[in-house]
Amino acid sequence: MSAAFLIVRVAGDRVAIPAERVHSVIEVGVVTPAPRAPDFIAGLTSLRSRTLTVIDTAKALGLDEVSAQAALAVVLDSDGCGYALLVEEVENVEIAEAKPCRPDVRLADGWKRVTRGLVETPAGSLLIADPDLVVAGPQRRDAA
Repeated sequence: MSAAFLIVRVAGDRVAIPAERVHSVIEVGVVTPAPRAPDFIAGLTSLRSRTLTVIDTAKALGLDEVSAQAALAVVLDSDGCGYALLVEEVENVEIAEAKPCRPDVRLADGWKRVTRGLVETPAGSLLIADPDLVVAGPQRRDAA
């Protein structure tokens, strides 16, 4: 099935986000820290009188890299709330074939948790990231 995808770079990796989920791409201005928030939440910012929770996408994936210095964010809704997912780069929108399958490659746990298949682009295969699972943040390990 073909669909539109926004191609972005997170923690050095190119990934695809379903374009129907994306409201806009913004340059992030002032981010106000959110006391007592999990560490993957960089803080809060505003866009046209709307408050957005800013997600450090790399931290939300449980990766060592930190994207809090990123100046770009993908704006979307999840569970009725507005979020800005920090990304290093926004490449373009591609109409491509999505394959709802598990990739046949070894992925870091964070990518494995948020990946919902593959998309074939002229530049090669890319993981499809589920924004709701990125917003949920890293999985917590229970203490034994």
